[in-house]
Amino acid sequence: MKKSKRFERGMEIIREYEDKSEKPSYSITFDNLMDLDPELENYIVEFAFGDIYSREELNHKTKTLLTISSLVTQGLEPQLRLHVNTGLTVGITPNEIVSSIIHLLPYTGFPRVLNALNIAKSVFEDRGVEVKK
Repeated sequence: MKKSKRFERGMEIIREYEDKSEKPSYSITFDNLMDLDPELENYIVEFAFGDIYSREELNHKTKTLLTISSLVTQGLEPQLRLHVNTGLTVGITPNEIVSSIIHLLPYTGFPRVLNALNIAKSVFEDRGVEVKK
């Protein structure tokens, strides 16, 4: 079945966020959920990436920092791991990621910020990147 223009545009954006290294540290796929509903991938790719992420007013770094901030405030750690990874891929430095998470302390509180910093630290270790002090 032919995919929609929204789907194609969404996949173009996803490819910009994917880890293109020989041994990718993450993947933006939905294969493990497709057996639940084959339309799920269309919903995510068309709406989140084809409609929202494809908007041109913000660059990839800003979009990703906003996404990281939202995920931290909601305590959504599995999704946070993915977006810390994509942040590194689109050129956000580890220091910028850490500083952005710490900035959320007065708004989100210590437990969520500390959990998020642990996720970020784990991603940095997996990717072999350091926070420069």
